[in-house]
Parts: sequence; C-alpha cells; structure tokens
Amino acid sequence: MPMIVNPSAPQPAPPARVTSPDGWFAAIVDAPWAGVVLSVDYTAGTPLAGAGNVRQVRIMRTDPDGTIVPVRSADPAWAIEGVGGAYDHEALLGVAVIYTATPIYANGSTGPSSALSVTVPAPPAGEDADLWIKSIDEPGLSTRCMIVSWPGPVSAGRQDTADVAGSPYKALAYDTHAAETWQVVVDVPPERVDRMRALLRSGVLLAQVRPDYRTPDAFFVPADLTGPTPTGKLGSSEGYRFEFTVEPLERPRTADQPLRIPGWSWDKVAELFATWDAVAASYTSWASLSTNGIT
Repeated sequence: MPMIVNPSAPQPAPPARVTSPDGWFAAIVDAPWAGVVLSVDYTAGTPLAGAGNVRQVRIMRTDPDGTIVPVRSADPAWAIEGVGGAYDHEALLGVAVIYTATPIYANGSTGPSSALSVTVPAPPAGEDADLWIKSIDEPGLSTRCMIVSWPGPVSAGRQDTADVAGSPYKALAYDTHAAETWQVVVDVPPERVDRMRALLRSGVLLAQVRPDYRTPDAFFVPADLTGPTPTGKLGSSEGYRFEFTVEPLERPRTADQPLRIPGWSWDKVAELFATWDAVAASYTSWASLSTNGIT
C-alpha cells in the first residue's frame, strides 16, 4: 500500500538521542509508550579494545533515590561482536535516571562501563490520562487512562496480641506494615475497552503516575475486577469504567528476560513483510530491526 506524503506538512521531529561520552552507549526516550530504547555499539567512534569478543551487555538503572536496579531486558542482553540493544519499560516518570552499560566478553570478564542520563516524560498536570498501567509480559497492551477515584492508601498492620496475667496491658508482637494499597477506578474510551480488559488479565502490571501524586510505582496483579461499566446509557456511553485494587508486589525477577518492545514483535514483522528480502531491505542492521528502526 503506497504511503501518501504531503511535502508541505511539517515533518515530525525525530526522538532525541542521548549518547555516553565514550560514544558506545545511547538512549532514545520512547515518549508514546513511556519507555527508553537502549543500545550499545562498542565498534563506534574509537572502538572498545576487543569489541569483537563482546557477547553481552548488562545495563543498570540508578533512580534519584540512589536505588540501582537491572534493566529487565538487559540482565544481561545479547551484544554479539559488541552491538546490542534493550528496552526499559519501567523507568520512573518525570525524573532523571542514570543508565550504566557494562560489556561482558566471551570469557566472562567485563570491560569499562558507559553511562548516560535521560528523563521519561510524565503525564502533564491537567491532562485526563494521568495513570500509566503497563504490562510486564505484553508491553503493547500498556495503556494510559483517566483516574476517576484514587482514595488515600491503606497500609494494613501486622500485629498479634495476648493477655498478660497480672497486667492491665497486652503483650504485642508486631512486624512492618504491609505495602500501601489503593482501590482504583479508571475511565477509558470505548475504543480501548477490549485492550484494557486484556491488559488487566495479562499478569503482572506496573502502575505509574506523575511525581506530584507522591505515590510510588507499584507492581501488582489485579484480583477482583469490576467493569467495563458504561458511564452513560448503554450503547451511547462516551467512556467505560474499570475498578480494581493495586496491592504492590516485589519487582518480578529480571535475570535472562527477553527483549520486549511495545507494539513490535516477530509476529508484527510477519504481518508487514511478505519475504525476508523485504525485511533486509528495510533495516540496516539487527539493532535497527529489533527496535523497528528506532536505533
């Protein structure tokens, strides 16, 4: 199918590419999906010594509070002969984070680290779609939606009491409070109802809001779900509501997880191209193919 282009129309600005000082490590913020495309090329500029022997790269993210965590698709990622990529769909929103990439040679030794900093934009204040719900296993289902109800969090206590003979006071055994939970109601337009229904049933999710909400990111699996409930008369509703509980979980393991990019997979490649020759003619490298031309 031909693509019709209006030469007089303003051209979209390409995403800004941030590169480490040594020129080997780069990042591009994928704003429509609130993610970061990460790539390494140890043959670029002044090549890394032994770049041809690099097999993998481990990428870590440092958050503003100093917490250091591995990027899910780069713990480690393949970087055959010094070229590879990863995608971070879990970076904090609206704050600067630092990524550090370390090459791993075929013999298991490591090379010098490269670092850079980027900021993934948060939903601007005043916009209706102020909550990101992301799927860990199927990032293409991730959706921004409007918060209808977001009551104050509840943090359950963990206490056991026992009466003490001869004392008016009870004995108390206690542990740390449970993680804060929220009972959330969101609104989505009709065209996103099926996607939202699939998203809420896709396994572990990540809830993210802008920093102004003073609410930490939370991994969770919805339990009881309500919705979609039409906001108006059935058949004429302008929106549908879903209700669920966000009860935080530990971050799922990141070791040896595959590269997952929203809206891009081998199935998508097969839909777009009839032959492998057509694929090869459309992309300049494996790195470009793996990210649909972003890197």
